[in-house]
Amino acid sequence: MKNGAWELTDLYPGAHVRVKVGSYYHHGIFIGNGEVVQFGLPFNVYGDPSEIRVLRSPLSDFCPSESSFIEVYRFSGKEKKQKASDDEIVRRALEAVGEGGYNVFTNNCEHFANYCVFGKKSSDQIHEVYRNVTEMLKKGSAPKN
Repeated sequence: MKNGAWELTDLYPGAHVRVKVGSYYHHGIFIGNGEVVQFGLPFNVYGDPSEIRVLRSPLSDFCPSESSFIEVYRFSGKEKKQKASDDEIVRRALEAVGEGGYNVFTNNCEHFANYCVFGKKSSDQIHEVYRNVTEMLKKGSAPKN
């Protein structure tokens, strides 16, 4: 779990960015010059996973609509010590362009962005889904009086 915060602030190369798409967030890495590296486009998560690739694209392809806004992750003090340099984050993102293997639960856009930043894949959104399902199962399996 991340400890920092999402903010509406200026973009910088190496920034972990996200945009709201319906009920979830789409993540990417801003690399400068109005470009982002993202694992698929915001609405193609419902398509054939074998066709989803890491893409280098303009910010306009990252935002699902003109009313969307891009949030930038502000790292906590502890995370700043653990994260890669901004140059390394951009390098990792660019090296991944063209890669596939998309899986909404184990290798999605948030996993990709966190790998670029921290060198390991994780998704707070997926952890939250698992937590919610676990809580529902616990409540559903509790003895009834």
